[in-house]
Amino acid sequence: MKIRISQGERIALGELRAMLPFFLIADGVVLIIGGLIGIMGESLSFGLFTGLLFGNIVSAANFYFIGFASGSLLRRNKESGARGFAGAAYGLRFFGMFALYWVLASLGLINLFAALVPLLYPSFYYKIKAVFNKSV
Repeated sequence: MKIRISQGERIALGELRAMLPFFLIADGVVLIIGGLIGIMGESLSFGLFTGLLFGNIVSAANFYFIGFASGSLLRRNKESGARGFAGAAYGLRFFGMFALYWVLASLGLINLFAALVPLLYPSFYYKIKAVFNKSV
């Protein structure tokens, strides 16, 4: 069985590889800030680390599924079918993501702030890249 990867998925995977150093640096900054806040407040919890790990996984999966959805949209013949697929993919992606966040946070397994911060990494990456490269 051969797995076909669309062009959108290839682009998303390539971009994720390029973003990996930024993800790691940003994680270090979040851990330092979270650790300092936790030490000063005497409430450093394991949820900070698990939240950050879970947030990185969800952020990477979210980015990949955007590439998957864009590749699937380009293969659609009718605009109405493409719009319906885009809306369904968007809704399912966000509903599933935030349902997982809610369950894990309500069980106390993750720090919700630490888990949500990595969702912003791709946006920060492209903004910083544009500033330093004068283009995207």
